[in-house]
Formats: sequence, C-alpha cells, structure tokens
Amino acid sequence: VDLIDYRLDYFFSTNEWAKVILLFGLSYVLVVFGAGLLVIGDSDDYDTISEAAWTSWTYVVDPGAQADAPSELIPRAVSLFVTLGGLLVFALLIGIVGESIGEKIEDLKTGKSRVFESDHTLMLNWNDKSIAVIQQIALANESEGGGVMVVLSQLEKEEMEERLENAINTKENPLDLMGTEVVFRQGNPILENDLKKVSANTARAVIALTPPDFDSDEADANMLRQVLALKALDEDFGSDGERHVVVELQDVDNKELIKMVAPDFAEIIVNHDMIGRLMLQCARTPELAYVLDSMMGFEGSEFYFDTWPELYGKTFKEITVRFDEAIPVGFRSEDGDVRVNPLDDDVYQEGEEILVLAEDDDSYEPNDGTYPLTAGDCIGNEEECPIYDAVRPPEKILFCGWRRDMSDLISQLDEFVPAGSELWLLNKIPANMREERLLDGGNKAKLKLKNIIMKNVVGDQIIRRDLKRIWDTNAQGEYTGEKVTLDQFDSILILSDETAMKSGEKGSTSSDSRSLAAVLIIQDMMEKMYQLKKRKFASSPEPIKPPCVPVSEILDTRTKSLLNVANCKGYVLSNQIVSSVMAQVAEEKDINVVLSELFSSDGSETYIRPVEKFVDLDEEDTMSFWDVALKARQYREVVVGYKPADLDYDDAEELIINPPNKSVPRRWKEGDKIVVFSLED
Repeated sequence: VDLIDYRLDYFFSTNEWAKVILLFGLSYVLVVFGAGLLVIGDSDDYDTISEAAWTSWTYVVDPGAQADAPSELIPRAVSLFVTLGGLLVFALLIGIVGESIGEKIEDLKTGKSRVFESDHTLMLNWNDKSIAVIQQIALANESEGGGVMVVLSQLEKEEMEERLENAINTKENPLDLMGTEVVFRQGNPILENDLKKVSANTARAVIALTPPDFDSDEADANMLRQVLALKALDEDFGSDGERHVVVELQDVDNKELIKMVAPDFAEIIVNHDMIGRLMLQCARTPELAYVLDSMMGFEGSEFYFDTWPELYGKTFKEITVRFDEAIPVGFRSEDGDVRVNPLDDDVYQEGEEILVLAEDDDSYEPNDGTYPLTAGDCIGNEEECPIYDAVRPPEKILFCGWRRDMSDLISQLDEFVPAGSELWLLNKIPANMREERLLDGGNKAKLKLKNIIMKNVVGDQIIRRDLKRIWDTNAQGEYTGEKVTLDQFDSILILSDETAMKSGEKGSTSSDSRSLAAVLIIQDMMEKMYQLKKRKFASSPEPIKPPCVPVSEILDTRTKSLLNVANCKGYVLSNQIVSSVMAQVAEEKDINVVLSELFSSDGSETYIRPVEKFVDLDEEDTMSFWDVALKARQYREVVVGYKPADLDYDDAEELIINPPNKSVPRRWKEGDKIVVFSLED
C-alpha cells in the first residue's frame, strides 16, 4: 500500500496530465465494466459488446438514461452503479476544469504569463526610484501617443500594481501615465527564463535598478550578474547600437567592472557619485537645484541629437542663433564623440549631429539665418568687452551628517573649491574613528587634498546646542581651540542619513524627516544671528553678509511640499533627478556623456551668472537673449536660459531653460541671472 501511495504521489506531482489521465481512465473502466455486466446479465437485449458499451456510456454521461433501462434487476443495478460512477467522473471533471481556470487566473494575477512586446522599455527590479522612472518614461512617450513599459521584479505583481495605483491617485504630485501602458511581471531579473518572459531581447532599452535592502557592494555585484544575464540571453544585445541597458550602481569603484564585461551596450549611472556632485554644485549655488530639476526631466526642455544638412559648414558661433525653439549645446561626431560647449570656430561637419536643448525632438528647426552676429564682435578687443572679476576667495563649507561615500564626496569637493578652503564635518561619529571610516575598510585610498583643510566636529545637526558649539577636534577628540558659527559658512550641506540608503521607503521618510528638521533649525539660528549683527553694527558702513541657504538632500518627492510650506528653499530631490537622468539615457544613450560632463569638474558645468558679466547695464541694458548668448561666447560659455530679478524660480520656469522669443529685445536689470554651461567657475 505504501509503495502504491508513493508511486501515485510521484505520478501526480510530476505529470501535469495526471488528473486528465485519471479522468479518462476512470471513465474507461466504468464503460467497460458496465458493458461487460450488461452482456453477461442481459444477453438477449445486447447482441454485441459495442452496443452494450454505448449503453454503458450513456449511463456515465447522462444520469437520466437509467430511466430507459430494462425492468430486470441486473440491467437496472448496472445502470445505477454506472450512473453513480458517472456522477463521480462529472464531479472530478468540474474540479479539474475549475482548478485549471483558477490556476490560470492566479498566473495572470501574479504575473507569470509571457509578455509579447517589442520596442518597449524594460525596467528590472523595484526600488524608491521606480515611480519616478515610470513618470519620466511616460513623459518621453507622450509625443508618440504613449508606449509600453514592462517591469520585472521579485515583488508580487499585485503589490507593484497597488503602488502604481497609489501614485496615480495621490493628491500630491499624482502620476500621469499619458497613454503609456505599464505591464508588471513577477520574477527574478537575473534568470534567463524570467528575462525571456518579459521579452528582454526585443526591448528598446533596459533600465536596471539596484535591488533594495542590499549594501552597496552586494548591490553592485548583483548588477554585474544582471548585465551578464542580459548578455547570455542575447549575445548580440546592444551590438546594433540601438538597444542598450542603463545600469544603476552604488559605488564608483565598481564602474570599470561593468565596463569590462559590457563595454558596448552598458550605460552606467553611479547613484551616489551623481548625487554627490549634484549636492556639491547646489550647495555652492542653491538656485542651481531649480535649474537642474528643470533640465533633467522630460517635462520641459531636454537634450536631443539631430542632423541638419542645411547647416553643414557653419561654425558653432553661427549656429548659436539658428534655432528659435532650441538651444545649441554641442556636436556629436560620426564616430560617436560628443563635444559640449565647443570652440566658436568649431565647424559643423557632414555626418555630425547637433546637440540641443528643446521641448521635443520635433519642436524645432533652423531659421533663415538672418540674425546678425554683431553682439559678439568685441571678441579679442578687451577694451570693448565687459569686465568681470572671477577671482574666488577660499570658502568655508559645512557638511552635516555622514555618507558611506564621504571620501568620494570630499575628493569631488576638493576639485571645485579654491585653495585654502575649509571643510567642517559635523556628525555623531567620534573624531578618532573618521579616518578609518573614510578608508571604508581598505576599499578607499587615503585622501590627498590639494585645496581643502578638514575640520572635525562631533555633534548632531538636529540639536541646537551642537550647532551652537561648532568646535574643531583633533584625532584624539580634544578641542583645538578653533571654532566657527553657522553664519560664517559660505555653504551648508545636509546629507541624507546613510541608514536610509539601506531601508527603502521607510528609511527615506525617516532621513527626510531629519533633514527637514535640520534645515529649519539651521535657518532659524542663522536668521537670528543675522538680525543680531544688523542691530549691533547698524552704524557700520560695511554691509552685513546675509547667511547662506542650507541645502538638504531629499530622497522622497513627497517631502517637497513640506519644504515649501516651511519656506525651505535649498534642497535637491536626489532620487527624482537620478531617475530623470536614467530615463533620458534610456531614450538616448549618448546623453550619458553629456550629463557626465555637466556634473563633473573636468568639462563644462552648469553655473548661474549675474547679468553684469555679459551686459554693461550703464551703457546698454536693452538687447535680446541671443545678443547675451553671443556675448557669452567671449568666455566660451553657452547661455541656456535666464531668470528675471522680479520672478522667483517657480514663476520663471519657462525662462530658465530654452526661453521663448530669443530674438526679441528686453531690458536687463541688476539682479537678473543668466544660466550657462561653462568650463570655468
């Protein structure tokens, strides 16, 4: 008996047709058994076995057929027995059909069916950037009437659908899919079968997000396997230059590892590295956060490449004023090299493409080329060119909090600031442990700083008494006697709590709460110090320096409304901007080169200039946007927008990047700001 149970158990667990075989087998036994009894017990009415089998079959499938059975005992007993067996078979049939339908519905609910799509965008894994990525892809697809985005994650399909539905129905910044269909599938993104299930080999682009709840090295190791899985799925993936994968990494040290295994199709976005550079740029110019937010997403103007044969042979200076609805930024050569902010005499060659900032890829075209270039004629004549003092004194910068990649962040800052600048580190880590933390367990080299002098302060950025006592301590934790006050800093950067990097959405909320509290406390303390100085030195002819705007890293976009309510102007929506960058690179892989240059200290970066650098307001204050752009070419700067003095950045949204009416003269005044790409600060 045990052996029979074992054999039956093995048969039913390994054979998907076991239940069907059982159904037909039982029916066959009933028909044959009934037919045999009918022939034996009532041979006068059944001459052949086939006639008896047919009668037995009618008893199996139709319980009412027994009413026509002969009145003798044996035929009626056989009909009753076979009919009861038929009822059992019918019940088994209903059970099998119902279970099969239930399993199919469950497969559909849990996302186990295969996706039959092509030229779609595929997102692998789900983390705190997923909703923002979906929004940006939807914005990119809007001009085409929508598209298809497929998401593969180990989360349950119903959970992902619920999160998407919540994002759509929220009252605060609701998600708008704009005709884009989002298809969810549950599975492991590093398994070949699951990648086939979402048609990864026919996707236009793949966005590979780091899985949540992993430390940085483990997450990057997972992304390496992810790239290899895509390569194994299709050896020709990315070889045509059309398809590519955008890979999110946590540590810049692992970037070369991905490039080693997938140099031809992997576009790498190093999350912490990009956020660090964003924070450093915005800390020194808080208004830059508005500009970068406008530039990175698909809601306003974004980067596009296109070929314009009618402009072949024109210099970049000439092309500067050739698009009414776009801002020329650079060129892409035939072999794929991108030149951002080229020289004025750099000639647009046949086979090259022009890189522009435009609202959409079909929203701009060259004009007739009649606009004069005389506004830039003072090039080479220093007496006619405006004078602008760009000498930068040493800076005092305060970092509140600690990140795992603090060593990289400090190294990046050292590239931006003048020599003799001071960096004060305020966090709860004891001073004697910081050097070891900066080495990251031997993964980082010892810092070799050229421009920065580091100062260590032990304290908590949300405790007022710690912010009042910003005293430098040595490696032994002893006070050196050097101290500063908050109002003496040129820049204050509030870093996201490093524990939030590992805790998903809950950690993001907790980190943002601490950041919000720190911003409010620091702003309040600096304002009180400023008002006290104004009263104390009211008779002094020297103007009192206003306090800087503290800049905070915000992970959750929902915190933005709270910052606005609290009148906090300095913040960087780091996850939002990184998501926008990944979406842009997914749409056009070479945009990664452009954005990498704009975020680095080596190439052209984004700056906000006073209008006085380009316009002598005492001599001539009325000119067009194009005239200002031509004057900026004297300094090899690309003007991409402006902000009038009487408007804040939210009200000037359409002017900050790619403004309209570029050829129409306007009156410039003190306080107007010009947004540029420049090689020099």
